[in-house]
Amino acid sequence: MIIRCKDIINLLSSFYDNELEEELQEMFLEHIYECQRCLALFNTFEKALELFHSIEKPVKLERKKKQEFHRWLRVEIRRVVIKKYRHY
Repeated sequence: MIIRCKDIINLLSSFYDNELEEELQEMFLEHIYECQRCLALFNTFEKALELFHSIEKPVKLERKKKQEFHRWLRVEIRRVVIKKYRHY
């Protein structure tokens, strides 16, 4: 299996929830270290999650809401990253 950029976006939440099989996780990491655009996406997703989890009163989300949040976050980050790279 070859991981493409669009796969990275779909795998971000699973990666952070530690739900990827070892082989897929290795391919995921290999791709983001080789692809500057996906690395930027990964770093942005990571920072957004850190900010979300650092709020003073932690918010506990049920699994479905957590997945919806991650989906929304992926879309927003993708929009920002694509907009940024269109200007280069």
